[in-house]
Amino acid sequence: MRRREMLWAVVVAVLVWGGSALADELKIGYVDAQAVLDQSKPGQASKEVLEQYVKSRQQLIDTDEEEIRQLEEDLKKQSAVLSADAQKEKQEALQRKYISYQKRAGELTKEVQDRRAEVLKDFNRQLVQAVQHVAERGGYAMVLDKETEGGVVLYAKEPMNLTEQVVKELDRMAAAGEAAPKPSSKTDKSGSSGKSP
Repeated sequence: MRRREMLWAVVVAVLVWGGSALADELKIGYVDAQAVLDQSKPGQASKEVLEQYVKSRQQLIDTDEEEIRQLEEDLKKQSAVLSADAQKEKQEALQRKYISYQKRAGELTKEVQDRRAEVLKDFNRQLVQAVQHVAERGGYAMVLDKETEGGVVLYAKEPMNLTEQVVKELDRMAAAGEAAPKPSSKTDKSGSSGKSP
C-alpha cells in the first residue's frame, strides 16, 4: 500500500508543480526485480544457494519419512506374531517417531524460510546498490520496482525499463568484487552444514 501511496504522491506532485514541463524533466525508470534475480549472476548464485539448502533439508525429511515407512512395514509384517503388549509398544514407538518427524519438518521449513529471507535480503542490498549506480549515471530522479504481480507500475514505455542495465551493472559489480559478500553458511541444529557444495 505504501508504494501505491508514494506513486500517487509523485503523480500529484508532477501535476501540481508544473504539469507537462516538469514531467518532461522528471526522469523516472523502473526495474523488474524478479527478472534481475533470474538473469544476473549474483541473482542466479543466490538461487543456487537456496536450491542447495532446500535439497539438504529435504534429504533430512526424506530420511525421516523412510524410517517411518520402515517402522510401518515392520509393524504390518510382525502384527500376526506379536503379543498385544508388543504390538501396542511398536505402535507407540511409531506414533512417537511420527510426532518427532512432524516437529522436525516444521523446524526445517522455518529454517528454509529464514535462509531464504537472509539470502534475498543480501541480494536486495546488492540490487539497490546497482540500481543507484544506474540511476545516477542515467540521471533518473526515481526508479520504481515493477514487481511481476500487483506491482506499482501499471504502464511504462520500454525506454524507462532499466532492468537490463541493472543486470549488467550487478554482474559488473560482482566481477569487480564490489557486490556485498554472499551470505555466510550456518550450521543447523542437526549438525549438518547449510553450505552449498
